[in-house]
Amino acid sequence: MGDEGSGLLMVVVEVGPEDDAELNRWYDTEHIPEKLATPGFRSARRFRDTEHPGRYLALYELDDPALVTSPEYMAQSMSPWSQAVMATWISLDRSVWQELAPPGE
Repeated sequence: MGDEGSGLLMVVVEVGPEDDAELNRWYDTEHIPEKLATPGFRSARRFRDTEHPGRYLALYELDDPALVTSPEYMAQSMSPWSQAVMATWISLDRSVWQELAPPGE
């Protein structure tokens, strides 16, 4: 990958009340374990929006932010379950962040 250093992948998704339980089951059972098994993913954390039911934030710590924008990563196939869950998303916000070096480095 690049020489950028560590980074974060931030994903915010929103689903309707009828899809909330399935989204969480998918994240816990398939998606998070799959990402953590991928070289370059250090950690994964999820959060629930306290003001908007059905809205979730996932933060993935990365060895290199270029990992999740590479053609190889973006071309990975998705399971039928992933495709079905993602089809229920009302909104998606995905962004990649690069860690800044502390001052003086």
